[in-house]
Amino acid sequence: MNETPEAVTPAKPVPPSTQQEHSIELAEPAAGLIYSAQAAPAPVLSRASLRIGYEPGVMPGKWFTRWHERYGDRAPLAEIPVGEGLGIQALTTDLSTSQSAEPLAHMAIVRPNHEPHSRDTDEYHSIRLYEEVPVLIMPSDHVLTVLDEVSFEDLAEEFLLHGPDDYPAWAEASSTWRAENPRVLPKFTGDREALELVAAGIGLYIAPMSVARFYHRKDLTYRPMRGLEPYPVTLTWRRAPVAHPRPEREETLIQDFIGIVRGRTASSERGSETKQSRAKRIADEKAKTKAKNRAANARREARDRKKSNAKKSGSLREYARHNAQAARARRAGKKR
Repeated sequence: MNETPEAVTPAKPVPPSTQQEHSIELAEPAAGLIYSAQAAPAPVLSRASLRIGYEPGVMPGKWFTRWHERYGDRAPLAEIPVGEGLGIQALTTDLSTSQSAEPLAHMAIVRPNHEPHSRDTDEYHSIRLYEEVPVLIMPSDHVLTVLDEVSFEDLAEEFLLHGPDDYPAWAEASSTWRAENPRVLPKFTGDREALELVAAGIGLYIAPMSVARFYHRKDLTYRPMRGLEPYPVTLTWRRAPVAHPRPEREETLIQDFIGIVRGRTASSERGSETKQSRAKRIADEKAKTKAKNRAANARREARDRKKSNAKKSGSLREYARHNAQAARARRAGKKR
């Protein structure tokens, strides 16, 4: 499934009284989930109406951009880079040390292969956004770099930083070699540490292409894996208990972001924009277009009148010469 295109309906304006103008004291567990504290400082998190976490390497940029374009002045969005496999945890961790039970993230963009719990439909809603290509990451001077893509048969005599159960096809292809060359799988946490081991020559590693690009190193390269299913990337958020529904405004903002990833257009009837405000926005846009057209028509009519007057007075050639000189002057000005 390819990435979802266009985005959509604006959210309700945020009344000044409901916006948090003060900064917050970020709870220690929440701070520990954020991959880059500089990218999501506490003041930004406190002002945001909607907070969305995303894992290293995923590409939510187009949806975030559309939100900022349509809602930015009324419903600020906080983009929260979280550590590997911490997207679901960001949904269940308190944002601040205050008594209010605000989560660090209202929604998260995750890789279900890294966070299997995100597939629990009793606890979470989920929308598949796109799929990532699986690649084999190896040292830049490795013999397999001569191949355009790699199969598990090509890995029959290679040590992977994965257990045999992770990839049964590799386990079968390499069973004899592994029996003759027993090795212990080193302990590591996450893709970043795995790539350190690859660079040290300990073994090879399979991961999404976006991960290989995110942690790019000159001493490592990658090739697509043949025979592996793509890695899904999903937008995930918690189900609200029936007895404790989430606040109306929060639910509205979540639905608006869902509209963005599903490609609903700005004129869609769905979303938080009321019919009255939608009608006013459309009328304003039409008025601006008419004003531009009137101005363009006025300029064109003025040129036509000048040309007509020049023709009547017999100075059409002089008029053309004057226009050519003016055009040269404009071009010269641009070159400077």
